[in-house]
Parts: sequence; structure tokens; C-alpha cells
Amino acid sequence: MKKFFFMLALCCSLGVAAASNAPQVPQEPPRFDFTGVSVLQVIQLIYGEALQGPYVIEPEVMTDQRPVSFRYDARSGDLRAFIAAFLDSLGLVAIRRSGVDFIGKKPPPAEKAAEVRDVFVYVPRHRDGSYLVDLLSPLFKGEFTARRAVHASASDKSAQLASPPGSAAASIDRKSDILVFAGIPAEVTMLKKLLSQVDTAIGDVLVRGVLYEVQTTNNDGSAFSLALNLLGGKFGLSFGSIGNSNSSHISFKSTTIDAVLSSLSTDSRFTVKSTPTLRVQSGQSGRFTVGEDVPVLGAVSYPSSGAAVQSVEYRSSGLIFELLPVIHESSVDLQVLQQMSSFVSTNTGVNNSPTLIKRELKTSLSVADGELIVIGGLTEDKDATAHTSPSWLPKLNLNKTRDKNKTEMVLILQLTKV
Repeated sequence: MKKFFFMLALCCSLGVAAASNAPQVPQEPPRFDFTGVSVLQVIQLIYGEALQGPYVIEPEVMTDQRPVSFRYDARSGDLRAFIAAFLDSLGLVAIRRSGVDFIGKKPPPAEKAAEVRDVFVYVPRHRDGSYLVDLLSPLFKGEFTARRAVHASASDKSAQLASPPGSAAASIDRKSDILVFAGIPAEVTMLKKLLSQVDTAIGDVLVRGVLYEVQTTNNDGSAFSLALNLLGGKFGLSFGSIGNSNSSHISFKSTTIDAVLSSLSTDSRFTVKSTPTLRVQSGQSGRFTVGEDVPVLGAVSYPSSGAAVQSVEYRSSGLIFELLPVIHESSVDLQVLQQMSSFVSTNTGVNNSPTLIKRELKTSLSVADGELIVIGGLTEDKDATAHTSPSWLPKLNLNKTRDKNKTEMVLILQLTKV
């Protein structure tokens, strides 16, 4: 019944003449206003009554019962263009062949031809392959094979040396000696250009140091100021030319560490405790230790047997020198750790475990190539009491003297790019 109503309305709107001999009435432009009509009914009405041309409806469209609504007025545009846009919005298309419209579903879009990809193999000259991948991969859509997903902290990297090949631990921060990239030719060209700029030599730093233990009294002032006075007098430098004397570290140029060592050796208050010399790669840590590893009691565990098991850890003591340099274009960032330590019998209530007595100096600074650094400020006070009297006096009549002195650590470093 609904179909008949729309067909009747369409016929009326087209202004079909009632008889051939009746007066001709000007035809009005076709207008459509459909609400909730199925796709199949719309196509049949439009093609059967308005376009009045041959058409073929494919079987997939014959079962299309989706309700649609639209409004059309011939004064706003061509009917065929409107129908083509309407069918396209529904995933349908009308293809005209030999004057016949074939109405069916739009063919699937042709798959885009796969882009031709090149494979580029590169053997790093200076940097590690994993480092290069991490640096460059955000710039490319292609794929790198030497990619690492888990990074280890600096303190855990040494443990990987003992990891068995193929294990999960060995894959953490793994090193790669070859880089393979698969991408389009334009990306391969760009990668080659960038690799020549970023795969550069890392550089090494030669660090020479002298650690002094300085015995001073209250009249001498700090060992740091004492060292600056001696060096200033020897090399003709003033505090104004080398920095603020109240700072915990001072840097100056125009001399070498050998000259400083020779100058300070004339003062008996300066005792050399360590003269480390290390060559370290930029971004890697170096360690210099003179001492011993002392066993220290660790945690207590209770295995299935029930008997308590006491673990033992070995901790280093003595002279420990650690550094981490990072080379830049015009400077070197340096982290320094200097420690003097020893173990004594415990008096803290932890039985059978020694106590670590240490003096530690740790700092971060930025220096120029060849610059000499004086670092101080680590002080320890000591009281010494002595009893003296002439030999002919009774022992009860003693002269009691008390001497108060202090020791301070002074570290002198010189960095040279290699």
C-alpha cells in the first residue's frame, strides 16, 4: 500500500497528462521527500518513474532493506548526480553500460601496491649498534633489527658479563656489532647520511690524581687553603686568578699535576695516600682500589631443612677511587668518588660484624681539557693527650699536655682528552 502511495505521488508530481487531446499543462520539476523507505523501494521508484530508463538491480541490492530518508528538488541539481551521491553514501554504485544502469555494491578498493623496500646492512665504526638504533629509530618508519627494549642501570651493567648467552639477563642492554635496516629507498639514503654524522669516535679521558692526607693545627687553618697558598706562592697565582678560596674545589690552568706534586712534597704536612691514573672512555665508569675485601655478615635465610643460613658479603675498604667522565665539545663533565675506609671491631650491637669507618668525597663538576682541579673539605679532628715530668719528680706530679690537631683530605685531579 505504501509503495502504491509513493508511486502515485511521484506520478502526480511529474505532471502526467490525463489524455492525449487534453490541454497541455506545464510540468513541474520533480521533487522527492521520502521518510523511512527501504533502499530497494527508493531505487525502484526513482528508476521506474523518474528516470524511466533500463536498469538492472544486482541480487545483493534486492535484499537491502535499510530504511533511508532524503529530500530532493530538481531546482537544486541534476537528478543523476544526486542519485550517484546517494548510492555512494550507502556503499552502492550505478554503472552505465550500453545505456543500461547496473546497480550493485561498490567493488572493494584496489589494494595499494606494496612499497619496494631495500635492506641496508651497516657495521658500526665507533658506536655500539644498539646505541645507534635507539638514537635514529624515531626518525624512520622502517624496521631495525638491533633494537633493545630493556635498559640496565649503570650499577648493573657489570653483572651482564656473567650472563649465559641466550638468557633473559643477557638480552638486557645487549651490545650489537651490526645494524640491519629495512625501509624504502628514500629512508635508506637518509640513514646513510645520518650514520656518517652520528657514528663518530667516543673519545677517552686520561685522569691523573693525587690524594693527600694533610695534618694541620688550629693555627694552620684548613688544608684546602694551605694547599692554595703553597701553589699560589710556587706558581705566582693569587686567589683572584684561580677562584674563590672558600669554595670546596678550585680549578686553574697553566701548570701540570707533576709540578703540583713536586711543590707540595716539600711540606711535611702533606702525605700522599694515592696517585691513581686512569684512562676511561666517555660515558663509562672507572674504578681504582687499593685495599682489601672484608667479609661482612648479611641476611639470614631459612631453607626447607629448617636450619638458619647466614650469608656473607664482601665489602671493599682502603683507598677507593671512582670516576665517570662524559666528553663534550669544549668541556668534560666528571663525577668523582674518593673514599678512604677501614673496618674495626663493632660497637653498635651487631655481633660478629665489623664496622666500616670511612671518609668519602663525592662531587660532580665540569672542567676544560687540561684543567687542574683541587678538591678539599673532608676533615677529621683528633685529640692527643701526653703526660710529662722530670725524672726526679714523683710520678703523681705529672705535667698534662693536650694537643688538638686535625686531618683533611685534599684531592688534586687533571683531565686530558685523548
